[in-house]
Amino acid sequence: MPDALVLVTGATGRIGKVVVADLLDRGYRVRATTRQAAAEDCREGIEWRVVNFASLCDYPLLVEGCDAIIHLAAELGDKYRMLQVNVGATRLLAKAAEKAGIGAFCYASSVSVYGSGRTVEIDEGSAVLTHDRDDRSEYWALPYVREYGRTKLCGEMGLRDAAWQTRYIILRPTVVVSVAEIIGIRDWSPVKRLLAAHRHAHHIYVGDVSDALIWFMQRALDGAYKPGEVAVYNLAEDDCATRRHIDFMRRAYPVSRDSRYRPLEVHWFADWMHDFLRFHTLPLRNPLWRMRFANDRLKASGYRFRYGMEKAVDQAIAQLRKESQENRGGSRHPL
Repeated sequence: MPDALVLVTGATGRIGKVVVADLLDRGYRVRATTRQAAAEDCREGIEWRVVNFASLCDYPLLVEGCDAIIHLAAELGDKYRMLQVNVGATRLLAKAAEKAGIGAFCYASSVSVYGSGRTVEIDEGSAVLTHDRDDRSEYWALPYVREYGRTKLCGEMGLRDAAWQTRYIILRPTVVVSVAEIIGIRDWSPVKRLLAAHRHAHHIYVGDVSDALIWFMQRALDGAYKPGEVAVYNLAEDDCATRRHIDFMRRAYPVSRDSRYRPLEVHWFADWMHDFLRFHTLPLRNPLWRMRFANDRLKASGYRFRYGMEKAVDQAIAQLRKESQENRGGSRHPL
């Protein structure tokens, strides 16, 4: 649907920037929201709206004339703002979408809605958090992370409550990373690198998250879903070759010779005990690093990752190799 107008909320976030650029590159027009008066991207085909979803907003005016919505705006840190943005704003935006006859509404949720699973394998039918109260035993996480998971789940529920004629796609990404964030393990504290090296990273490349959002949006606009249908997909690549942090470190160290990538790890039990001492609980559940998020439903939809984590890891290794060569060159030619 070339030239369609797409509302992108949270357009200046790390995922939003990529989504906006990808939409423009593919011929869509974009209405982008930002909390700041100054916009970074002023290319043709984009209009900016200054919106604070934690305060009053004219939602009908915001969605007017749009064909689709990609809803990325979210609050992670402040509990009160999480309720306003992740829950309240999502519900009001969905109601406005229905009244305006928006064709497709794509919502970026999170695998945090599952909390700490009772089983290792997690699919879209697995149990989710208790939505109306904080149950510490359901999630090995800090309070603000538990609140984030619950409010994202409540946002999903808001879409289901509003669903009538708009087609809704809920994507639950795992840990979204850029190439810089893959490399960034070297900036972790030594203790964290040692304890967490064995963990499954659950990484999903930000370029694939953007591509999936646009692919499903267009699929919904093309009528692949029934009016009022709400489809949910885990957006995960837990079966990639470089699954664990130490798998990347083993590739990064020979290339960079950076001692921070030296592949050392302790037994997973030490990490488990660290969590026990940190959260003062030992429920019969699995921490995030033990869980595996199935993407069978994603594959069955016909979607295939445009890039894939292995390509992103290759880019990270190439960047480290370039840095290493530049550093060696600098040492031969001091200022």
